[in-house]
Amino acid sequence: LREWPKTGSSRSLKPSKSTRGKGLTRSRSLYFGGARSSELSVRNMMQEDPSPTPPQFFLGREVDMYHVLGFVLTKRLVSVVGDTGCGRSSLVCALCHYINERSSTIMEVDRIFFVKTKQLRGGDRCRALIQSLLNKLVENGKAHQPQSNNMDTEDLFEVVCRALKPTKALIVFDRTELLEEDSDEAQDFPLFLSTLFRETRNVRVVLTGRQALGIPSIGGVVEQPYYLRGLNFANTVRLFASLSPHLHTDAERHKFFVRIITDAEQADLCHQDQSMSERTKKLFQQLGNGMPAQTEKVAYTIPREKVESMGMD
Repeated sequence: LREWPKTGSSRSLKPSKSTRGKGLTRSRSLYFGGARSSELSVRNMMQEDPSPTPPQFFLGREVDMYHVLGFVLTKRLVSVVGDTGCGRSSLVCALCHYINERSSTIMEVDRIFFVKTKQLRGGDRCRALIQSLLNKLVENGKAHQPQSNNMDTEDLFEVVCRALKPTKALIVFDRTELLEEDSDEAQDFPLFLSTLFRETRNVRVVLTGRQALGIPSIGGVVEQPYYLRGLNFANTVRLFASLSPHLHTDAERHKFFVRIITDAEQADLCHQDQSMSERTKKLFQQLGNGMPAQTEKVAYTIPREKVESMGMD
């Protein structure tokens, strides 16, 4: 977000309705407000945590956050779907911070558990994912550590569901596309979700993955997918300028932004938009085509001379 709202703020998460200037002036003004920071950390959060660290490199996702928040508060299963590197994890993590900072007003969620799918070789990723959730529940006093580590999968599901039954929990399962690589795991995970939704009334789940589950009903709950596109041209330039080690000051980053964004009508375009000019296509490709992960990689590897000459032709 351009400016992370303070706890207790009356500001709502809505797209800005400011009419101050249009076109290039508006696009240039969007540059300011992005602070340089370290990489966003993903961790388990509890509502009693008074000051969770908000993400500071989170650009151009205000509208996406607004829509996903609405789904989370009204649906029990939300899937944030997009290509790898488009910022699914960052969006959901930022959403967790947003909810966490408003624990006094967002009554639908008491606890947040963020669980990342591990890329195991020859292991049961689904079981490891649920075991990670159980470990977090044990850490937070919501469950007792099972005496045996060899309980079968159904018993593991039952222990987790029993621990979550009295809570208003939001559970984030990140990178669930890794479960799709094994046919058995692809069946076990929806089975767990079905059990979870049948056994609890107030637990909500957010998934991130390359595609939606696509199952009509899971434990009586209908999946709500949200399809995430890449960043637009202007926000891609802003992200690159914020990350580049060759642009040290706000003045240097602003100068770079103004040099790249020369056409206001091109600023809001996304990759593969038909009205994109050849110049914009070339620059967009150099900066990662709106994929934050690619933009970060380019920012840290591109030589200084290329940064200085970019957009000069």
